[in-house]
Amino acid sequence: MLRTLARVQPALSGDITLKNEPLHTYTGIQLATEISVVLTEHIPAKNLTVIELIALGRQPYTNWVGTLSQVDKQKVNEAISLIGLETIKHKKCYELSDGQLQRVMIARALSQDTSIIILDEPTTHLDIYHKAYVLNLLKRIARETEKAILFSTHEIDMAIQLCDKILVLDTENSSFGEPCSLIEKGSFQHLFPGDLVSFDSNSGTFKINK
Repeated sequence: MLRTLARVQPALSGDITLKNEPLHTYTGIQLATEISVVLTEHIPAKNLTVIELIALGRQPYTNWVGTLSQVDKQKVNEAISLIGLETIKHKKCYELSDGQLQRVMIARALSQDTSIIILDEPTTHLDIYHKAYVLNLLKRIARETEKAILFSTHEIDMAIQLCDKILVLDTENSSFGEPCSLIEKGSFQHLFPGDLVSFDSNSGTFKINK
């Protein structure tokens, strides 16, 4: 679904509009100034430095030779500062941990300066501390930059604590709304087979049935 919303792949059915215009009418450059995307695929050029990779987010705005203007450099530095990457900005990307690289990819999307950022499973392969760090970082970015951040996740407990709204995808009945409202409606109760995992509506967490 996220790949379809970002026009990475064609829609199976239905219509998508962005600012009241059909998504398919946007040129590639126009869309790149509206939506930035962080997917789960590994980057092909890990020999780039952190700052070089983040600067790629400015590609929709640069000339054909990719020369960075002062505005471009400012956006890159703002992203580095917001994500807290100053100490590693000159490191090669192959030297980074998974958590550091994920933060760099978020900074690249941030430097693209779009009103919408879409992320596919941004906490994949991270330990629990870095899962919480990345999701809390996304919440802070949304607050400080007023950007809309949409991401998919299986970290339901964390999403309930950190997200403003959640779309619960279920085979039979999907629900959308604020976490507290979804808990009251029982939207999380049937996500997993009840014989092993159950949802505790009082704490807003899943527990293993022993």
